[in-house]
Amino acid sequence: MSGKLSGRRILVTGAASGMGAGIARLFAAEGAALALLDRNGEGVAQVARDLGQPGWTCDVADRAGVGAVVAQAGDRLGGLDGLVNAAGILDITPFVDLDPASWDRMFAVNVTGAFNVVKAALPLLAEAQAATIVNIASVSALMPMPGTAGYSASKAALAMFTKSIAMDLGPRIRANSICPGVIRTEMTRYLWENPEHSARAAERVALKRLGEVDHVARAALFLSCDDSAFTTGTELPVDGGFSWR
Repeated sequence: MSGKLSGRRILVTGAASGMGAGIARLFAAEGAALALLDRNGEGVAQVARDLGQPGWTCDVADRAGVGAVVAQAGDRLGGLDGLVNAAGILDITPFVDLDPASWDRMFAVNVTGAFNVVKAALPLLAEAQAATIVNIASVSALMPMPGTAGYSASKAALAMFTKSIAMDLGPRIRANSICPGVIRTEMTRYLWENPEHSARAAERVALKRLGEVDHVARAALFLSCDDSAFTTGTELPVDGGFSWR
C-alpha cells in the first residue's frame, strides 16, 4: 500500500460489516489509526481485533451515546482528523405499506446519525490542520426506485446535509458523499443471491455488473486523502453507470 493515510486518525461508523468494514480494512492498510463504531458489538469487536484497532458498540441514533464514544475515541487516538459515516439501514417497501416507525428509524440512522457523529466530532476535527468527512449516501439519493420512499428521502437528505456542512466548515474541513449503486453486501444479499434479480440489476448499468465493497472503499480513500484536496461538497456516484441516465 502507498500509505496515503499515514498519520491520520479516522472514525468509521457501520464498521462491523459491509462497506464500513471494507473501508476500515483499506484505511488501516493505508496507515490510518482508526476508531470503529457499530451497533453490532460482536461484529465491530471482531473487525477491531482483525485490524488491531479500537472498536466501540454504538447506535449512531443515540446522541448521548455517540457523544460519549466520540470523546473516548478522540482520547484514544489523540484527536480526530477524519470521519466516514457508513452506518445505514434499508427498508424496501411500497409507500402504501411503509410503517411510519420504519420511516422514522431510517431518518434517525441515515441522516440524524451522521449529524450526531459530525456534531460530536467537530471540536476535534476543528483542531486538525486539515480534516475530511465522507458520508455514504446512495444512488437512491439521485434516482429513487420503487419501494424506497423512506430510504431515498433519507439518503437525499444526507447528501444535502453533506453539501451544506462543506460550505459551513471549509476551508479546513472538507465534506463529500459517496452514492453507491448495488454493492454486494449483506444488506443487498436478497438481490445478488437471486440470479434473475442480479442479472436485471446488472443490465440497468453501463458496466453490466454489480459493485463490490472495495469499489466504495477506494472512493472513500480518494475523498479522505490529499488526492482530493480541492474537492468538497460533492456526491460521487459509485454505481457502474446507473445515475447518468
